Amino acid sequence: MDTSSISGSSLLMAAGQTRQALSTTMMKQASDQQNEMADLLAQNIKQAPQPATASDSNFNFSTYA
Repeated sequence: MDTSSISGSSLLMAAGQTRQALSTTMMKQASDQQNEMADLLAQNIKQAPQPATASDSNFNFSTYA
């Protein structure tokens, strides 16, 4: 092999590694965003008012029309 083909192969390998590193970074960012969204939803559920139970209320109603 001559030096130009070796350097070409080296550049292709470096480009492949760069693409792989970028893909891994993008997957990690997407995972972090999903975790953040899950945390926000969990906080929202904790802050939402809970429905009254039958013992907490003097009246009951049906959700069926």
